[in-house]
Amino acid sequence: MRLCKELLTMKEFADFIKNDIPEKNCVHLYFMGQAGFILKDADGFLLAYDLYLSDCCNREFGFKRLMPYLLDAEELIFDAVLCSHGHYDHLDIDSAGTFLKNGKTQMYVTKCGREELAKRSLISDQVHLIKEGDHLQLGNHFTCDFVYCDHGSDTPYAVGTVFTIGKIRLYAVGDTAYRDALIHEKTVGADIVILPINGAFGNLNEAEGAFFAKNLNAGVAIPSHFWNFAEHGGNPYLFMQEADKLNVNYRLMRQGECLKIDMEKLQ
Repeated sequence: MRLCKELLTMKEFADFIKNDIPEKNCVHLYFMGQAGFILKDADGFLLAYDLYLSDCCNREFGFKRLMPYLLDAEELIFDAVLCSHGHYDHLDIDSAGTFLKNGKTQMYVTKCGREELAKRSLISDQVHLIKEGDHLQLGNHFTCDFVYCDHGSDTPYAVGTVFTIGKIRLYAVGDTAYRDALIHEKTVGADIVILPINGAFGNLNEAEGAFFAKNLNAGVAIPSHFWNFAEHGGNPYLFMQEADKLNVNYRLMRQGECLKIDMEKLQ
């Protein structure tokens, strides 16, 4: 594991990612807090997942952002931005226009996400629709399979994402309640599982997250979706306690932390 030094400004953190070149056959994962992370390969391909960089949920819904800002949307040019559903802490409407204006970044959104972009006249040939069952190749080292999740009747098009990175499978569970149907051949035994633990708005809580990771036979479970909003809940210490009871291997990641992923084996 590699750690970014403490107390960087947003520009310094962006420069850290720009200058941090993974070794051959390695990918770096930068945890961004809430449900978001960034993946970077040795070719420099930059992939963002469910980034929440603004405070738009405060303006729109009264959910005040409590965690620090790590990046401004214009400080990195992403090759691809994936959004698992249309909620604004996963599809940041204040950042989407900035992502798209460079002409390079491709955004991959669900039907509800596309509807949110359409309201703001942000639909272009850089915006692509994804749905459960789709398979996508991004760059030379990332393949994505979009899989079932259950985030409630208000978000029927939400998806989880299984990234295949060399021999490693990284399962971003997405916002979901516990369902047996989450466990299937594409997800079981995933090397890295990033899952919500906030236990609100239809999501797994701490105990359910640990139980789910156990049933998945996850290589390592990384809890997410906690502390960013007072209303959302989520206690990583409770998750640790439940995971310990079940002998689940886990890793807590702070905002800005970088995890080195060997594409041949999990370290």
